Amino acid sequence: MQQFYLVLRNNVSLWTVMFVLLFAQVKVAQAQDKPASKDDNLPAVDELIENLTEDTEDAEVDYDTDQERLYDYLQSPVNLNKASYEDLADLGLLSETQINGILNYRETVGKFITEYELQSVPELDLETCRRISPFVTAGELDDYNIPFYKLMYEGQNQVFMRWQRVLEEQAGYVSDTLTDGSVAPVYKGSPYRLYARYRYNYGNKISYGVTAEKDPGEEFFKGSQKRGFDFYSAHLYLRNIGPFKHIALGDYELRLGQGLIAWTGLAFRKGSFVMNIARNNQPVKAYTSVNESLFFRGAAATVGFDKWELTVFGSYKPIDANVTALTPVDTLIQEGEEGDLPLPDDGDVEEVSSLLLSGFHRTNAELADRHSLKQFVSGGSFGYKSRKLSVAVNTIYTRFSASLQPTVAAYNQYRFSGRQLLNSSIDYRFLWRNFHFFGETAVSDNGGLATLNGLLLAVDPKVSFSFLHRYYQRNYQSLFAVPFAESTLPNNENGTFIGAFIKPIRKVEISAYADVYKHPWLRFLTDAPSHGADYLLQVSYKPLRAVEMYMRFRTETKGRNQPNNITQTDYLSNQTRSSLRFHLQCKLSNTVTLKSRVEGAWFKTQNGSTERGVMIYQDINFKPLSSPVSFNTRFALFDTDSYNARIYAYENDVLYVFSVPPYYNRGSRFYAVLRYTPFKNMDIWLRYAQTYWADQKTIGTGPEQVNANHRSEVRAMLRVKF
Repeated sequence: MQQFYLVLRNNVSLWTVMFVLLFAQVKVAQAQDKPASKDDNLPAVDELIENLTEDTEDAEVDYDTDQERLYDYLQSPVNLNKASYEDLADLGLLSETQINGILNYRETVGKFITEYELQSVPELDLETCRRISPFVTAGELDDYNIPFYKLMYEGQNQVFMRWQRVLEEQAGYVSDTLTDGSVAPVYKGSPYRLYARYRYNYGNKISYGVTAEKDPGEEFFKGSQKRGFDFYSAHLYLRNIGPFKHIALGDYELRLGQGLIAWTGLAFRKGSFVMNIARNNQPVKAYTSVNESLFFRGAAATVGFDKWELTVFGSYKPIDANVTALTPVDTLIQEGEEGDLPLPDDGDVEEVSSLLLSGFHRTNAELADRHSLKQFVSGGSFGYKSRKLSVAVNTIYTRFSASLQPTVAAYNQYRFSGRQLLNSSIDYRFLWRNFHFFGETAVSDNGGLATLNGLLLAVDPKVSFSFLHRYYQRNYQSLFAVPFAESTLPNNENGTFIGAFIKPIRKVEISAYADVYKHPWLRFLTDAPSHGADYLLQVSYKPLRAVEMYMRFRTETKGRNQPNNITQTDYLSNQTRSSLRFHLQCKLSNTVTLKSRVEGAWFKTQNGSTERGVMIYQDINFKPLSSPVSFNTRFALFDTDSYNARIYAYENDVLYVFSVPPYYNRGSRFYAVLRYTPFKNMDIWLRYAQTYWADQKTIGTGPEQVNANHRSEVRAMLRVKF
């Protein structure tokens, strides 16, 4: 705590200004405190996404599909009087205990008269009711027996176009001498990012559309991209059509069990939502994002018979991979003459060392690896699903057109290699009184085992606990798994998570967790077995209807290689990252909302000095109900000793775009997003953002380098609805 005090003392002027602003906001909000209309309490979808992703330490978060799904529910809310367990779970905003609380209330009391009646459900707190109210209704809408012609012709058509670029000149676009001796820019295309999309949907019942994107540095209608955009995606998705619960053609997402064998899209791990650790999503969803790797392409369907459910899927698509070996031409001819298995289109590729997930095709090297591998995936899920019990058997088979052989290293000797992989699992969900058990156990065809089991316990309407234990063997292999874990991959990890959510007094909520884990084998940058512990404590207080605030402390200690070690095999030392945050949100009126944050961070190695960081920001959101113009803006100041003491913060953007970038070194950041609605069915977004570093002369490295101490970005978007 002494180190954090030094950060405070060295930034007195910044903190003084900040706390004056904080105090002024509370006083103004207090003057504005009055009974709010329903519209006043409707949380924006971007605010929900911010709450769900604020703990993500990733500058590029691919939750576009989930964000769009919430917008669909704004148009076609879930009917509380007809919703099943799966319908409420698909919102992704409720825990298992809360879903069953709503269903129990409906069975005991009868139909909901209005969505405000959710406040009478013992398992729901006021904040949860406010959060989900825009996405539910108590009306008599029939979500299942909609005529087919209505689905096809009375939905909403939307066209999106987006453009963006970094304003400063980057090294990759400046002519230079290349490795082959020629003089040309490293990047073959322009610095613009281009995005175009058409989509039709009727709520969440039907969706179809086409999406296209060109990344910065990629060619456009010339050279390697004569067909225009580098990435194209198309989908057709139908829901609740006869016996079919889901039908997906084209690109789709797959979410099975607790994520041990397959999961794409929004995936909760550790964060302040300590009761949202159990996965309960629909198995098949439409894919509407532009991540060029995290999706399946082909067909999938889910059929329901009473309480039994069968999902089958198949996918075939080219993917990027680092090619390390080619088959000689004479060998290709000989194998073809001998009548062996037919060769793929890229049959000259015999071996790759890694799969490339960035989706960038800007340089000759990236183009050489583009679509060098073909990936075939198939499988299914079959199980029994009722409100209180769910059991399913899942399997997924993957085959590549060439052998995957990762570079040999001590830490990755158990990683998947070869052409094919088979994973199978059993997942379950069981509710008994206030106990909600869930879990999944999976195996890979090499004998590796992974199991995850948890419990959600509602001791009292004001006290809830969550427990989760995971055991992932070092040799468990999976290509699409995203379960609850400390590591990126579900292997070489044993851990126990305990969370608590308590409302000790009115207007106060406490969230806390402790996660203790160990890695029995080596990891990247960790040359010995290691262990770690992660703790979080958050206290939220809502003194007024228009004022919300919370204080959060988080600290994590884990073993990593000692920096600057001169031995061939590094020895480990404990590294600790901690942060303390105060966040305040004040709704000054129906038009203006202010958000302020003060956060300090420090990073310490076992035998080294402490590196500190501090960040403050002020947001202004201006959204008048009757004006065609709205905007939100942020000004942030940050000062960290190094990247190790970086601080992450969610940023708003144009529709369906957001990020959680790190703030590090010393400087300031400003961004503004303007939305203009000139006509009822047309929206225009403009965004300008600039980061200034006081202690830097150049930004970035390699082709991304900017020879200046600032980096600016402009983004524009147009949406037309008809």
